[in-house]
Amino acid sequence: MTEPYDGVQHGPGPRRARSAADRLSQDTAALLREELDRVRGEMAEAVRRAGLGGAALAGAGVCGLLALWSAHETALRSLEAVLPPARAAAVLTVAYAAGGTALVCVGRAKMRGAGRVSHEVIERVRP
Repeated sequence: MTEPYDGVQHGPGPRRARSAADRLSQDTAALLREELDRVRGEMAEAVRRAGLGGAALAGAGVCGLLALWSAHETALRSLEAVLPPARAAAVLTVAYAAGGTALVCVGRAKMRGAGRVSHEVIERVRP
């Protein structure tokens, strides 16, 4: 005798669907793990390259400082040829202070100008 159809599928169908869903879930998880491993490897390579670039920049900074020191020593020795050593050092100190002051004034003006432009852009973008 057959039972009346109740709208629910009985038999191997739901198991097969559950099995397919499990396989899909496992395949998706495996694919996600592979993709994350690939991205992790790419990021590690990018960090390694950035580290090498940072080391090169640090070396360049050291070389730049040595060049400035050498230029300072050259200027000091040149001034000492015509001035007493203490006065030559004072002249260089005043020259460096004047140069630093001028650069601070220029930099401050540029920063203030950039701040005004940023503020104007924000005001234009706001609804």
